[in-house]
Amino acid sequence: MAIALKELGLLSVDEQESILEGLMSNYDPIQVNDNNYMIPREVNELIDDLFIEVNKLRKIIEETNIGESQD
Repeated sequence: MAIALKELGLLSVDEQESILEGLMSNYDPIQVNDNNYMIPREVNELIDDLFIEVNKLRKIIEETNIGESQD
């Protein structure tokens, strides 16, 4: 990463801004245990989709009483 940043220094300010804006536009922030991370947008979308699916499954389990004894 340090080598790439040194190479950025050889570019004009406009070129640097364009590259850095492009990098940031493909990443989304996520907070885990009070720490902030930048993750690829596709990974963030995957996390969101998995969250939705887990909630759907949780509702199905609650509605069908799966795991409860049938005394």
